[in-house]
Amino acid sequence: MSIICGTDLSAASAGALDVAIALAKLYGHREVVLAHIIDPELGGSAAARERALEDARTALDAQAAALRPGDPAVRTELIVGPPDASLVELAEAEGSELIVIRARSTSSSLLRLGTTTAKVIARTSVPVLVIREPDPWLKFASGERPLRLLLGIDDSAVCDLGIQWTQGLAARGPVEIVLGAIYYPDDAAAHYGVGLRGMVDSDPDIERLMARDLARRFGTLGGGGGGASSSGSDASRSTITTRPRRGLGRIGDHVVELANEEKVDAIIVGTGQKTGLGRLGSVSSIIVNDAPQSVVCVPPQANIPTMSLPEIRSALVATDLSPFSNRAVPYAFALVANAGAAGAAEPAEVHIVHVVKDDDDAEVDEAAITAQLYALAPKGARPRVHAHLVRGEDAAIALAQCAAHLGVDVICIASHGRSGITRALVGSVADRLLRATRRPVLVLRPA
Repeated sequence: MSIICGTDLSAASAGALDVAIALAKLYGHREVVLAHIIDPELGGSAAARERALEDARTALDAQAAALRPGDPAVRTELIVGPPDASLVELAEAEGSELIVIRARSTSSSLLRLGTTTAKVIARTSVPVLVIREPDPWLKFASGERPLRLLLGIDDSAVCDLGIQWTQGLAARGPVEIVLGAIYYPDDAAAHYGVGLRGMVDSDPDIERLMARDLARRFGTLGGGGGGASSSGSDASRSTITTRPRRGLGRIGDHVVELANEEKVDAIIVGTGQKTGLGRLGSVSSIIVNDAPQSVVCVPPQANIPTMSLPEIRSALVATDLSPFSNRAVPYAFALVANAGAAGAAEPAEVHIVHVVKDDDDAEVDEAAITAQLYALAPKGARPRVHAHLVRGEDAAIALAQCAAHLGVDVICIASHGRSGITRALVGSVADRLLRATRRPVLVLRPA
């Protein structure tokens, strides 16, 4: 593994090399690859191009020569080819875990979409660190002070890679992590199944639920799952805070505003790379273009080591009280069986849920149904058991909202296995639930 540092041979780009060397030393790498790419489409005579190559080689070697004792070696690569494709191919061929590029200011056109840096971010499968101010990274690597980070959290899978990358950095030095998430009140109210208070003001109930979910999504530093606590020598000196923020405009703009308010040194964000021309997702492009801080872009194909495992402490199991549906209940208890041990911060919990349709005119004996739900718990079960009678027009939506509101880690449900025309016309609750929630779902299939 190595770190690639892209350079345009300017004095400012030397700061990116300093950071690359410092991080390589911190990660235990023996070498940094310093790369300068010359575009073959540049004009001029053959003699002029040859002189440009010689000048570039001299400048590249001079930049690599400024090493201190104990620093990793710097290997130079002078490549003639398309700048973005060449840097991406080099990083992938080297098996690099990070590309470091210097950006001098947000007023520069260096990072505008269509330029080399933006194209590299959009195409690479290697995380990219865009450096705006080297000093915080150098002081972090030397142990002088913590690095303050804003980690953008959403429901995407690439966010998990950003979490693991951040935890990997925290394993090597103290960090102050701000978990930031932008929400729109109408979407968040529908997600959690709560009433909408308004579109303009922040909603404290939604933000309380989001803060809980942010902490659980990130897990712990130093290994293991769980809430926002720390362990380990470096992790114990690190801090984690949650910052849900109501959105009115573009998510990327709100992330930059939050980063400025929290005075962070860098923003970590997953890049929503798309197919075709590999265009950069709108949120990440706004952050890369406009943030005055350094930005770490983690692509969806990045090979990030897993630093912590998710812990299943709470499960929701749905039942319509039919014999087959009830068979899903023991699976929920089995999933949380290893959670809630002595000394655990939170006890293991199972929520047994039955949905009654809003338009059901039949008399519902809530006390009797609740008693039936509690009776489904296996004998001698250790987790706390909660029974819920939920009303909703669509059972799948009601279950997804209930799971979000309760903050469970997994959902269990039995599928009655409709097929053919019945499934096409009616659909099963389990199938619709898979589309309505982003939480893991264990589906018990009929024989």
